[in-house]
Amino acid sequence: MKFLSLMLLLSLSLLADAMTPKQLHVLQTVRDVAKTIPDKNGRTYEDTVSAICITESSAGKNTIGDFKRKKSFTKASLGPMQIQVATARHVSQNVKKLRWLNNLSDVQLAARLLGDIRLSAKVATHYLVLLQNQRLDHFYAISGYNGGTVNHTYYNRVMKNMNIVNRLVSSGKLS
Repeated sequence: MKFLSLMLLLSLSLLADAMTPKQLHVLQTVRDVAKTIPDKNGRTYEDTVSAICITESSAGKNTIGDFKRKKSFTKASLGPMQIQVATARHVSQNVKKLRWLNNLSDVQLAARLLGDIRLSAKVATHYLVLLQNQRLDHFYAISGYNGGTVNHTYYNRVMKNMNIVNRLVSSGKLS
């Protein structure tokens, strides 16, 4: 068992060291944004949002998801946080600071989600906070980020990536 634990720690260490400067920049930007958006109890979710970013896009390496040729680009999951236009619109209806998103066309909003790390992080963090405030349980909030109510597989992947985030923070690569 000790050997298995040591191997897990070593593999997490290697994965944390494998992050490119661009990935670290994306994660730090996501963290900086998340630190400014508390839930109703004043708690922030920079570690969780960072782990979601790794889960969703490998920290910005894969910025277009769920896209098939027959599907509209505006229906794809976009940016480092893999936000869909419909999700961004939902969040903008519930977050006064993001109401300006309603003035954008779907194509304009998709382009912004794809190319603007800070906007992707703002929408994602507000979305997670909305889920956390509604569901009152971290498991259900994280499951909801991926579009479900109960998603053990997704939650476990995020928690695995939380270990990577913790390692990056403890090594000083992220603050």
